[in-house]
Amino acid sequence: MVLCLDIGNTNISIGIEINKQIVSQYRLATNPSLTEDEYVVKFKDILSHSPYVNTPIEGVIIASVVPAMDAIMEKTFTKYYNLKPMFVVPGIKSGIRIKIEHPKQLGADLLIGAVGAYHKYRGNLIIVDLGTATKLTVVTETGDFLGGIIAPGVMSSLASLVSSTAKLQHAPLQRPENIIGRDTVSSIQSGAIYGTAAMIDGLIAQLKKEIGEATVILTGGLGDVYHPVIETPHFFEPNILLEGLVIIYYKNKG
Repeated sequence: MVLCLDIGNTNISIGIEINKQIVSQYRLATNPSLTEDEYVVKFKDILSHSPYVNTPIEGVIIASVVPAMDAIMEKTFTKYYNLKPMFVVPGIKSGIRIKIEHPKQLGADLLIGAVGAYHKYRGNLIIVDLGTATKLTVVTETGDFLGGIIAPGVMSSLASLVSSTAKLQHAPLQRPENIIGRDTVSSIQSGAIYGTAAMIDGLIAQLKKEIGEATVILTGGLGDVYHPVIETPHFFEPNILLEGLVIIYYKNKG
């Protein structure tokens, strides 16, 4: 069993790998103020409720966009599991050629998403990752990572909207009955849901003008919210980043 951790700014996505497949997936809040002693309690609780509680952990691979979490995770697994985690860092074997201007600046989350999607679908790809940020990345049919688009995430945009205005109130992120909002909350929800979906559809169309036809993959913590309202034909793959971690782990396992 290999533990696969995708550490984002908001959440840690945890995948349990058996025979090169993600068989279970869990989520924790990202909190750099916790110690390794506190995190190990959380990991043990997750594993205790897993069908694989008695399966030995043979390895750990981590993709992190939160540098403050790296040392905490390394201490957690070396101290309590006697395992040195493999981190997704610049230069790691991935099967993808990085063609951006500054390859070392590529986020680990973008790389593992590209690896997972390319391994599964091949061809020209547009990967839409809806999380703390809204990200669209492009991989060619020859496995070249060309770059992409990063836009503010919908949750941070909503928080900014409410905090910057005197009378607007918090609105839960859910689809309203109508596009035309009939009150403040449903109007905000319409903008957050349908406005973001329209932006994504528009950006995909613009990307296709540059690269030609492409398969669109939707993922990320908010992917299930937008899957029904994004009009562009796409495949919803909630675990594609974790699957990318599995591929990278076995490419680099000593």
